[in-house]
Amino acid sequence: MSQENINDYLYSWNAQPAAHLKNVRIDDDIRDGMQAAFIRRPSLTERKELLDLSIKTGTYSIVLGYPAVSPQEYEECLVLLKHVEQRGYDVLPTFLSRLAIQDLESIVALNEACPHNRVRAEMFIGTSPLRRKVEGWDFEANLARIPQVGKFLNDNKTDFGISLEDGTRAPPQDLDRAIKLALDAGVKDLAICDTVGDCTPDGAARITEFYMERIAQSGRDVELVWHGHNDKGLSVANALASASAGADTISGTFLGIGERAGNTPLEQVIMLLHQAGNEKYNRRAIQPYCEKWSEYADISIMPSMPLVGKQAFATGAGTHSAAVLKARKLGIEFEDAVFSSIAARELGRVQDVVVTPTSGKYNAHYILEQIGLPPSDQLASELLEYAKSQNTWMNGDDIRRYFAGRGLA
Repeated sequence: MSQENINDYLYSWNAQPAAHLKNVRIDDDIRDGMQAAFIRRPSLTERKELLDLSIKTGTYSIVLGYPAVSPQEYEECLVLLKHVEQRGYDVLPTFLSRLAIQDLESIVALNEACPHNRVRAEMFIGTSPLRRKVEGWDFEANLARIPQVGKFLNDNKTDFGISLEDGTRAPPQDLDRAIKLALDAGVKDLAICDTVGDCTPDGAARITEFYMERIAQSGRDVELVWHGHNDKGLSVANALASASAGADTISGTFLGIGERAGNTPLEQVIMLLHQAGNEKYNRRAIQPYCEKWSEYADISIMPSMPLVGKQAFATGAGTHSAAVLKARKLGIEFEDAVFSSIAARELGRVQDVVVTPTSGKYNAHYILEQIGLPPSDQLASELLEYAKSQNTWMNGDDIRRYFAGRGLA
């Protein structure tokens, strides 16, 4: 095996990652994911397993529910919180609330029921003029509630944060007032909410810098969270831009499950953070977690989905497959890099070669060897002709069945 260094053969036009990315954390908003329209709601038992799998990836905080919605929701939140306590997980359980003391009483009760956990209330306030107009919200009245709920939670020794909903479509003067009141009230975190995925990466960076300036002026140590949606297909790019500009935590969901076009897919964020030098996450835990989400929510993982799709590390095109198989002889680092910007081995996966109507002899010889048949030119030619007649891809099992039908396997 070659002892050559893969880095001697790689060049990148990308800028050096911001040093801050090495410390960025992720918030798994399981509750937001369950707001997706076309999924099956996982049972409480299944949500416990999803919670376990999320923590194995290295999540810092998890949004478990909205306990004020109903007595049933409160009881389910309590079960999940006790599960965290019993397992001794080092994670921050977070619960959603309006800016209303009647909502927050349920979170205070959860905090008192499990005193060995840090529990955080995450309140949301609508900030964009559009939402205020449509909803009939009185912005001044909402602002006046911030000191009131802050005092209530401080008196009850419950940490809290405030999410400025649809904040990326709010003018700076409105954000300025809400941020100052939240900081004065004693928030532990401020969340920038790109609620409808309106931002571009430039906008995500600019609004993050805006928040950071206000936090710095306050002199307080406050966590800054980016929560984005994928309506424009830019959620990962926006999350990276916000983190590079100084956000401490990226909120999203695995597989990007969520309303409309979904949330920021955290598995992709984790890989980008890893490539920037962040070692907080167990990348091999990503695939099992995503597969369980797919199973329990009854949604399919697109074959071409980055990192976790069946096709993410598969190639069938003749020239590309040939390059992968040639690189394999030089070592795993070469194999993982020649036709991929992601190392499959870091996710517990391998570069896979299949046979398709566009495949060449390298694919055919490789697959024949894999299924225990002689990689002769005659069998390879027959296989490729058969592949062209099928108009679809075939893996080793498909090809084994084909040759078995001819008495050859």
